[in-house]
Amino acid sequence: MAIELLRHTPTTSFLIVEKNSGLRGTWYENRYPGCACDIRSALYSLSFEQRGNWTRDYPAEKEILKYLDDVSSKWNLRRHIRFDSTVHEAHWNNQHLQWEVHVSTGDLERSMQPPYRLTTDFLVSAAGQLNIPHYPDIPGLNSFVGQQMHSARWDSTYDLAGKRIAVIGNGYDP
Repeated sequence: MAIELLRHTPTTSFLIVEKNSGLRGTWYENRYPGCACDIRSALYSLSFEQRGNWTRDYPAEKEILKYLDDVSSKWNLRRHIRFDSTVHEAHWNNQHLQWEVHVSTGDLERSMQPPYRLTTDFLVSAAGQLNIPHYPDIPGLNSFVGQQMHSARWDSTYDLAGKRIAVIGNGYDP
């Protein structure tokens, strides 16, 4: 959406509020061994930034991240992004004819700063559907004492060597 603004309008005055510390949406959050795209690479490019030199039919996470970083660098998107920021509320102010957006900055897991308010004439919600992990409802899961992790919250520091591992589920399930 941001690149479309840059391509088709004279404006360069816009702000992207991003909850993560980096770009790439679901590809930022879902980092686990073997992570790859389930769509053929020939179809996995922005229409205005086609990439024809994918190394395999179903590209791995690192190759997708490189592509997304290259596109964002080419269009200089980082200058428009406020990272580690979470929108808590947005509402239309009829008196001022603007959106009021309440935002907090900081790490969602550790320390959030008190919210501040932004105002804007236009608001685009681009909250993806894959940004919150779905955990199955399994009796006894909360009392399990072993390590648990979701593929969307993968802990790469945890040593899996010599462990008995159960994989529950293996795909998207709304």
